[in-house]
Amino acid sequence: LRSSDGTPQLVTWGASGDVPVTGDFDGDGKTDVATFRPSTGIWYILRSSDGTLQQVTWGASGDVPVTGDFDGDGKTDVATFRPSTGIWYILRSSDGAVQQVQWGVTSDQPLR
Repeated sequence: LRSSDGTPQLVTWGASGDVPVTGDFDGDGKTDVATFRPSTGIWYILRSSDGTLQQVTWGASGDVPVTGDFDGDGKTDVATFRPSTGIWYILRSSDGAVQQVQWGVTSDQPLR
């Protein structure tokens, strides 16, 4: 990570086995530090706007974390791809609604 003046900044975040993910989850225009813990399905997001920790339970064992602004509100949405079914599970940041999309087959792996 690099701060605005270009000096290296080290952030220790997550536990062994966590999957690092990126995105602007709080919509402030800066990338937030985040991890997905596959063993529990919990996302740990360090919000760059105010430094608070946000925990979101979203996913199941075997799910692959994916991020993107799937609802077009300017904030990164928490989402998982389930390889066993080829279904994407998206938690929309705009309204908290759940969106399920069948896209892919069991051998597919999404790009992260």
